[in-house]
Amino acid sequence: MSKIPIVPVHAASELARYAARIVDRGLAAGPGGNISAREGNRIWISPSGYPLDMIEGDDWVPMDIATGRVERSEPRPSSEFEMHLEIYRARPDVNAVVHTHPPITIGVISAGIREIPPMFPDFVAIAGAIGAIDYVVPCSPELAAAVRTEIADPAMSALLMRNHGLLTVGASVREAYYRTEVIEEAARIFWVARSVGTPQVLTPADSAAIL
Repeated sequence: MSKIPIVPVHAASELARYAARIVDRGLAAGPGGNISAREGNRIWISPSGYPLDMIEGDDWVPMDIATGRVERSEPRPSSEFEMHLEIYRARPDVNAVVHTHPPITIGVISAGIREIPPMFPDFVAIAGAIGAIDYVVPCSPELAAAVRTEIADPAMSALLMRNHGLLTVGASVREAYYRTEVIEEAARIFWVARSVGTPQVLTPADSAAIL
């Protein structure tokens, strides 16, 4: 019988820190959202049905990236594990995936707006290239395939998912999380600016000067 993996302390600590922050910042509600990190040939992913701020060290679920095998019986992995696995398979440079339901971002992209424009310098410096997909049924193989198609491009750091949420990737959980936070902040600023006037977004020249 193979040995059941134990989540490394540093991985559990980092995952728990940013999972709790997701809830604290209102980026997911109830058992919504999911988060994972790569460790060698496996990932550690949030369990199904758990609020992100209630996950303890041994709750993180190990999965083999290549085969998709769940490496222990309980708890079950997030129901959206397929899209996480597809990202790790397509992007060796990605070590963390954060999927959230940020309300302002969802509201903006579900109102027919296909992108969150650059509203402030940190957005340009941190968010990276952002793709977008139309609504696809959550937890489905079709969603996993759509996500992989967009995120397979090494330049992509985030994906807007109409009527669903936001997905960000990074070399670390911290990097992926920060991208989530600045994208939601940009969506908030854009929403406010549009409600009172015409948003003044950063130009390509402005962005190039920041990068």
